Amino acid sequence: MTQSFTVKNYKGVREITLQPEGSLVVIAGANGAGKSSFIDGICELFDARGTKLTPKPIRDGEDEARAEFVDTNLGIRITRTWKKDDGGKLEVVSLDGTRFPKPSDVVAKLTGGVIFDPVTFLNLDARKQRDALLAKVSLPFDLDQLEREKVNAEDMRREAGRDVKRLEGALASAPDVPAGTPTEEVTSLGLLADLQQARDWNTSISQAESQANAMQAAIEQWNAEEQRLLAALEQARAQRDSIVAGIEQVRVHAAQTPVDTSAIEAQLASVDQVNAHVRAARDRLKLEGELNVARTRHEAQQAIIDRIEQQKRDGLAAANFPVPGLGVDETGITFDGVPFGQVNTAARLQVALAVATADNPEIKLVIIRTGDMLDDISLERVRAIADQRGYTVLMERDRDGSRQVGFTIREGQLDD
Repeated sequence: MTQSFTVKNYKGVREITLQPEGSLVVIAGANGAGKSSFIDGICELFDARGTKLTPKPIRDGEDEARAEFVDTNLGIRITRTWKKDDGGKLEVVSLDGTRFPKPSDVVAKLTGGVIFDPVTFLNLDARKQRDALLAKVSLPFDLDQLEREKVNAEDMRREAGRDVKRLEGALASAPDVPAGTPTEEVTSLGLLADLQQARDWNTSISQAESQANAMQAAIEQWNAEEQRLLAALEQARAQRDSIVAGIEQVRVHAAQTPVDTSAIEAQLASVDQVNAHVRAARDRLKLEGELNVARTRHEAQQAIIDRIEQQKRDGLAAANFPVPGLGVDETGITFDGVPFGQVNTAARLQVALAVATADNPEIKLVIIRTGDMLDDISLERVRAIADQRGYTVLMERDRDGSRQVGFTIREGQLDD
């Protein structure tokens, strides 16, 4: 004996022990005979996590149930025993009697951590197939972490994109600013002061002109009275000379060019409009700055996404998949670049078996619950791959003469 599988008082099984001689072990029997119960017991036996998969594992009328695997080549016995209201006690003992203190760790090491069902794998949705495949492939990164980083970058890119659109809209609706608009707002008080200064200057010129005219009139009056004022001629001449000197000084001021106040008055009249343009220019400049920042953020997040995607592509391209041509994309598995669901049934089965037997654990076991889905040709493919890889395949199947070539179960025990 190299290997033996035993299930006792588990669900619909009374007691069954199988000692397979070939790589393919077909377990046949009518519905309700106990095929599924036997397979379930073996699955729970090798569940290193200790998860209780069956709510009521113990057969009605019994106090405990047991599943056991013995491999004489490995020199090991694995047993799980269920008693009332527990999840099953796992024990691993060498055939020389040595008990392992951490049986779940031993089972995980011996089996590679999980017993793989390739037909169940074929019936998974594309995303779960992808996850199951990646669990068997060593990648240079944490794919889930990369997905989280990508989702975060996409969220930030969307936020930056919304800001870009909002700011582009705000900038498009902002009023145009005339050329030459000053950078700072103009104050009315400053312009009024300039206007008052110009007006005072112009008033002084007018006053000088009036004063000059008045003095000229005085000279004429003095000349008219010159004959009458002969006695005071010398005095009048002195006064005249003095007045003439004053006239020259006043004439110099009166000859100055008046300031044209129209520009200042026009500027004062439009000060509110100018200041509105200044504010509009300042607002446009702010919007342009915010838009540039938003665009930069958007581009930065896109760069992160591109880097993540390239890292994923490079890592997946370098990954050593179990079958040449096998790969993954965002949605699932591909085979020779074609979505796995579109590949023909024979090729899909071959790929699934290759995935199931890709590892090299010490206990090389594959369990197929839905063997009735396989025709005779597919069955032979399973056998050939199991022989090639050195695996044992436990298969629940009851079609195409399975009872003549496999172990037949009747009422929870082997049918002799």
